[in-house]
Amino acid sequence: MNFWNNHPGIRLVIPFVLGIIASIEFDFHWEYSIHLGIFILIFSGVTFWFSSFKTRKIIGVVYFLSIFTVGFIFTSIRTEKHATSHFSNQNFEFDYLLAVVSENLQEKQKSFKTVLKIKRLIGDSVIVVSGKVLAYIKKDSTTDNLKYGDEILIKNKLNFIESNRNPNQFDYKNYLNLNQINYQVFLSKDDFEATGNNYGNKLFGYSQKMRQKLYGYLEQNGVKGKQLQVASALLLGYKENLDKDIQKSYASAGAMHVLAVSGLHVGILYLLLSRILNLFKKFKNTRLLIALIIILCLWFYAIMTGLSASVMRATTMFSFIVIGDRLMNQKVSIYNTLAVSAIILMVINPYIIYQVGFQLSYAAVVGIVYLQPKLNKLFYSRYKIIRAIWAITCVSIAAQIATFPLSLHYFHQFPTYFFISNLVVIPAAFLVFYLGVSLFITAPFGGLSLVIGKFINGIIWFLNEAVYITEKLPRSVINEIEFSIFETYLLYGIIVAFLVSFYNRKIKTLYLGFSLILLFVGLQLVQQYQSTQQQYLTFYSVNKHSALEYTVGNTTYFIASKGLQNDWSMMLFNVNNHWNTHNILRKELIDIDNLPLDTAYDNLMVNNGLISFENKSIWIFDKEKILPINPDYVWIKNDKLSGLSNYLRKNKPNKIVFDSSIPRYKYDYFTEHIDTNITQIINLNNRYYSVNLD
Repeated sequence: MNFWNNHPGIRLVIPFVLGIIASIEFDFHWEYSIHLGIFILIFSGVTFWFSSFKTRKIIGVVYFLSIFTVGFIFTSIRTEKHATSHFSNQNFEFDYLLAVVSENLQEKQKSFKTVLKIKRLIGDSVIVVSGKVLAYIKKDSTTDNLKYGDEILIKNKLNFIESNRNPNQFDYKNYLNLNQINYQVFLSKDDFEATGNNYGNKLFGYSQKMRQKLYGYLEQNGVKGKQLQVASALLLGYKENLDKDIQKSYASAGAMHVLAVSGLHVGILYLLLSRILNLFKKFKNTRLLIALIIILCLWFYAIMTGLSASVMRATTMFSFIVIGDRLMNQKVSIYNTLAVSAIILMVINPYIIYQVGFQLSYAAVVGIVYLQPKLNKLFYSRYKIIRAIWAITCVSIAAQIATFPLSLHYFHQFPTYFFISNLVVIPAAFLVFYLGVSLFITAPFGGLSLVIGKFINGIIWFLNEAVYITEKLPRSVINEIEFSIFETYLLYGIIVAFLVSFYNRKIKTLYLGFSLILLFVGLQLVQQYQSTQQQYLTFYSVNKHSALEYTVGNTTYFIASKGLQNDWSMMLFNVNNHWNTHNILRKELIDIDNLPLDTAYDNLMVNNGLISFENKSIWIFDKEKILPINPDYVWIKNDKLSGLSNYLRKNKPNKIVFDSSIPRYKYDYFTEHIDTNITQIINLNNRYYSVNLD
């Protein structure tokens, strides 16, 4: 009980977080939440009034319930779509919307992506509103001049965010909902017009200009190619041009954290500032000044790196650590400090608790604070370099223990050599960070900055090579891991139970740990057995691609173009999660553009465009080929439409599948020739089609 008594911040943050989660998951309108909340708070107040020492346990429950209710009501009120002023709640016909570009434009292959903050609806009258929409703006000369803060007038082309197109796909609709965005708009140059006004935050605009200028310093001082990509990501959080293969390599080596400016980078700056300013501790009354300088420098770094959400989150966290450590003379528990900083961030944005970065940041810091000192004591060497290596290893292991359940749940992979790669990555990150700061200071004067830039380029080249070597080691990463949120909680329960039993010598928690392991293993065995009994057919809905999957047991036959099969990011987004969920161990990849003429696999046969399995058949339509049987499915691809009208006039297939490579206007044209009383039309333009064959 002493732990809970000494950590009021934790007793406050737990019910507050649970209240936020309940409000978001149940999606209560704020008016209903307030009615319920007022009742609970009145009940709590009456209970407190008549409380006594004998009823202290009841008071504890009431205290918990009260804080829970505050979190619940607060989140409901802060949910934008429930506000009466939100544009979606207006019973009003409008043709145009007045909006402000509220985020920097992210360059895509054919468009720019940003978020628009809606200010007014314009129809027969003008209404002031609130709310955000996701916008994709087609590239042309007009968009080159569009920037953060610009006010634009757009046509009303709003659409709901579409649901998942493929099974077990990353739920992008839910992700945007947790960022309070429920609509999107696609704009060409004729769909919007800039008003000439700019309402961007001055500080944020200054931050973006500074980041661009510092990026130029790197480029001008000998940092080039892939080294420039990594340096700009590591120092400035500039990831827009980061190569996908580099991201994959760093993720596989367990070093992805250095490419996202967050807690690690702010922590490095905090350590650097602490060591420098500790030289002035011998002077009287310098504690407040040192704390103020550190906090100002941390926030200046946040401005320098673009004021991204991850940097602001980490800077807030370390600012409270500075306050607790420097101003309160280390009498305040670090756990209380972390809890208070988390509450502040949740008050600013209650939806932040669903952000992966927020969860990983706090899990990593708690793990390092609790575990690193204990791990460090397990080994001692009289040699300073060995002690330093062991200390880095302990930091890496502590952070990995604290975050790996979340990492497995979100990213479905585990880098097995993280402890080796981090022996290079963390010191290199420290060195590049310090050299980067030196380069930015000296760049306006020239000379020395060019030498520093060459050093940075060389160090990052070495860092990249170390990452590539680690990635190529046997079993460098365990992929295709699928854990539900319940299993993730179980893993954390196992970790906590064993840590408590190990350090506090409590046999009951050891029994609890083994019980949780048995439950976890039991769930895995049940899932393994179920996966051996599965049999299903899936037509995927992948933009401009054709993809089919027949799965039996733990084997899947994936028929798609080589272009899709070799596109790591497309497969990861559309297909891999489905394979992970269904425990697919063996994958037969078949090129749809070069199908074998007559080939039998274990559970499937391909013969002249006809795919057969389990008394089912799929024919990939081609007017040049003669069909020997009436297939169960006729699969239509965009590059094989010639002769389709003639085929449909003469034949009445059971089911016809139009895949997502076919444009909408072509789909509308051909479906006019189909008798829907005889033929079932399956359109993959917006959603996959799946059949269970058990």
